[in-house]
Parts: sequence; structure tokens; C-alpha cells
Amino acid sequence: MPAAPPAPCYLLPLSGPPLHAIRLSPNPAGPTTLIVGRQTSCEVRLPSSADHVSRTHARLSFQPHERRWTITDLNSRWGTFLNGVKLTPLTDVPLRDGDLLRIPPWTFSFSPTEQPASGLSSFNDLGQTDSVVHTVAQGLEPAPSHPPPLAENLLSLLLETAAAVHAADSESALAERVLDAARRGTGLPNAAWLRPLDNAGTVEVVASHTQRPEGSPEQPAYSRSLLAAAASGAVVELAQSSPTGAGADLGQSIRDLHITTALCVPLMLGAAPAAYLYLDARGPSQPGRRGGSQLSPNASAFCVALGRMASLALSNLKRLDVERRHAAVQTELDAAAEAQRQILPPRTGTLGRFRYTGESRPGRYVGGDFFNLIPLGYARLAVALGDVAGKGIAASVLMTAAHGFLHAALSTDDPACAAPSDLLSRAAVSLNRYILDRAVDQRFVTLWLGLFDLESLTLHYVDAGHGLALLLGESGATRQLSTGDVPIGVLPNPQYHPRSAPLPGSGRALLLSDGITEQQNLADPASRQQFTLAGVQSTLGSVPPGEDEVAALFAATVRHAASPILSDDATAVLLRWGNGDSATA
Repeated sequence: MPAAPPAPCYLLPLSGPPLHAIRLSPNPAGPTTLIVGRQTSCEVRLPSSADHVSRTHARLSFQPHERRWTITDLNSRWGTFLNGVKLTPLTDVPLRDGDLLRIPPWTFSFSPTEQPASGLSSFNDLGQTDSVVHTVAQGLEPAPSHPPPLAENLLSLLLETAAAVHAADSESALAERVLDAARRGTGLPNAAWLRPLDNAGTVEVVASHTQRPEGSPEQPAYSRSLLAAAASGAVVELAQSSPTGAGADLGQSIRDLHITTALCVPLMLGAAPAAYLYLDARGPSQPGRRGGSQLSPNASAFCVALGRMASLALSNLKRLDVERRHAAVQTELDAAAEAQRQILPPRTGTLGRFRYTGESRPGRYVGGDFFNLIPLGYARLAVALGDVAGKGIAASVLMTAAHGFLHAALSTDDPACAAPSDLLSRAAVSLNRYILDRAVDQRFVTLWLGLFDLESLTLHYVDAGHGLALLLGESGATRQLSTGDVPIGVLPNPQYHPRSAPLPGSGRALLLSDGITEQQNLADPASRQQFTLAGVQSTLGSVPPGEDEVAALFAATVRHAASPILSDDATAVLLRWGNGDSATA
């Protein structure tokens, strides 16, 4: 039974200039790549007035077989942050529901729905004028407008809490420890750790310690005006509008919530709140009490210090989580890369009357290029080089399947297929059928497939959309071996037209993937200057006799790129024969 098509996800703006939710729609038929930036060609285009957003800032990718989104920073000037952690450029990191993704000046929540599917909508008291939200001073120095210095008992409580939060290994465990300290330090009976889900006041209750007055709702409500004020990064207090506060009537919204005093402490990850520490007292006021509960005179200063401590602890937990995700992905990629290395031939070798040097480098961890050399006798050698469209895990899986299938097709001794041209065309047609049946994401493979026969001094070859195979003459002249047939996996019944070329008694042939010829100069991206076949020929002509030509070719490509990491998978195979070379098969 086919899997259900992947559902869209959303980036819900939590902070920053007004912006609608951004829909991320995966392609049901294949991998999805969405570039985020200011450039008009970006699939997720942010306003051009946002000068901290690069023209191409980040990449959001979805792989159908993994059924997950990843985020990749594209060497943006101001950086991309996941849960407060700045991402290493050009490194894929998986996204999870509820992640905070910051692309300055916005912070987004990664969500499977356009509106939070769960969570509480805070009480909308933003329009009330008879209640006042006060910002609590952030400094702890004694001054007329500042909270008084912390008393010794509160300092001791902070030290006790510091040890407890350091030992917390999850956000829920951290929340429980902080809530306990908050209630003890402020005297307020109700405390909750709230996680924002959108910028409309919807929150998720991660943990709460609540004393519920008789007859009150089972799930307490939370003041939106308090949350909105705390979103700027300040500790805020909801209080009466009367200058004296004595005998003053609280606003209608406060009476509806039965709140008499409330404090809200934002727990910041960078410039955005990742959670709120929300404290209040509910019930009728009593003489000599603020908010129906004895509020410590040091409560505000205590909350400032506790909020900073909790923010650091939460930031550390988020950082460790991102590092664990990256490490898990890296482990998977390392295993995949090692598996690929094992199925490719050794870098150098001798097969009958042929010597070869072949190297394949992935553009990102694992690659979609492959090459193979299959002896069909002492003087006959089949050589293949393929390039799967795309990069990454999906391309590498198809590369592995194509490599194995082609090896089996060419190694099978079939008496009915005596002619070399028939052997090559039948292998290409069979591989095409195999890829079409399995490449549900519309991927295709360019392939050059040749049979070098030193008994007849003839090369037979099929070129399925690849075109990067050269016969190298001793005088520097080259012949490009191409037929221009359609790539593998595009049409259901393609026709492949084998061709032949005479071989000298001794000579060389070079097979390449376009990761070499199309590599651009990354130091000057505006020029889009590619390495080209001319660069390949110039490099080979400058290599002294006896030197490693493939190593020199990659070194020249890296110099042209101005980066050790190439933009695409790159492969080069150099084949030699003659001049007295011989070996056993």
C-alpha cells in the first residue's frame, strides 16, 4: 500500500516584523528544496527590506524516504539559529515540531499545522485600560526605581536552584525545579512554565504548580497582555491602574481571571523568548497582602536573577539537543559514506592489460556518482561512470542500486549476447527499466558505458546523456566520446545507439562527472566561472610524467573552487593501456 503523501509544515512567526505563516509544501513525487532569502528567485522570499536576511540565506529540504525537513545555513552573513544555536554553514540539521528557527529579525516556530493544534489561548486583555503592565528593572543595584538587593535567604535559594537546574536533563525537569524555586522565592502560589506556539498568545503548558480556588476553571487562563509585554525580554508585572493601589478596583479582565498579582519572566534564546515563567495569585485581596498572597519585597529582583539562570540552563539544553541531532546525522552519513567507499573499486589497480586510477568525492558527505571497472577477459575491460541527478542521501541510495545492478548485468556470461554493442545496449536498457520501477522521485542517471577491447583495438560505448569521456592522444589531442542519447530513468522505452572508435596500441582514456567541469569559482560567485573541459585538458597537459594525474586534476579543481568542499559530486577515472604494461587479470 503506497504511503500517504507528506503533509505541509509551517513556519509560524513568533517575533519580528508582521509576517504571515509560511507554508512549506513538500513535493509528493520527490525531494523538495526551498531556498529562504531576499532574492526574487527564492521559494521562501522574505521582505527585501530585511537587511539581516541574505539574498540566499538558508535551505529547507525534505526527503520523502526520510519524511523529515532539514535546515541548512547557506553561509549567510548574520547566521541562522536553531533553538538559539548558530548553525554551522552548509550542514544539514533535522527540524522537529516546536523548534525555534531564527532568521534575523524573525523567530519562527516550526509547526505541522498553520495554527497550533494544541495549547491554550491566553486571555485577551490587550484592550483593557484599567490594568497596567509594569516592566521590572533589570539591574540589581539598589536604586529608588530598582528592586532592593536580594535577601540572604533568597541568595541561598538561588544557589540551591543553580545546582538543581544544572542537573536537569530535559526541559520538563528544568521547569519543575525552576517552578519550585519561583514559588518559594516570590510567595506566589501559582507558577507555570509556558512555551509560546505562535504570536497570537497561544501557549503550551510544559509544567505547572497551581492552587486552584474552589469553583475556578480546571485549566487556568493566562494574561495575553502580560505575555506580550514579556516577549520583548523584560520581566513584567501585572498590577492595578490606581497610583496608590489601595482599594482600587482591578480591571475587568483581571476580575474575570481572578488574578490579583502576576509576574511573567521571559526565558530568552538570543533575541526571542523560548518559554515564559508565569507566576500569579488568584482570589480576593486581603489587607496587608499584594494579590491575596504575601509577595516578597525582593520578588522582582529574585525573578530577574532566576530568569537569567533558567535562560542559561534552557539554552544549554537546546544546544546539547542540536549537537545530538547533528551527531546522529553525522553518524548516519559517515556510515553511508563508508558503505559507498566499499562498493567502489580501489583507487588504483591493474586489470589484465589495463591500469587505472579512479577517485570519487561527494559534494556533501555522500555522493551520487559511481564508477566501475569489470574485466571481461585479459584484454577486454568494461568501464562505467554514472551520475545520479541531485545530491545527498537520496542520490547515494540510487547510486548504490544502479552500481550493483550494472555490475551484475555486465558480469553475466550470456552466450546469446556475443556482440559487445549488444551487451552494452542491453545493460543500459535493463538499468533504465530497473531505475524507472524504483525512482519514484523522478530521479535519473547520466551514464557512460564502454567496452575496451585490446584484441580488436576497438572501443564500443553507449553514452546516456553523460558526454564526459575523452580519448587522450599523446600529442595532447583529445576525442570526446558522446552519442547524446537520453539519460537512464527518463523514458520507458528509450533507444541507445552504441558506437565504436579505434584504439591505439597504447593510450589513455579519461571519464569525468560534471562536478569537475561545472565547478564554479566560489570566491567570485557573481562570475559563475566554471572549470570546464578546457581546464581539465590544461591540467593534464601540465602534469609531469609519472605523477598522479587524477590527484592533480582534483587539486586544480579545488584551487579553481577556492574551497576544499566542492559544490557537487566529482569523479574522475583515468585508464591506461599499452607501452609494455601487463599484469595478470
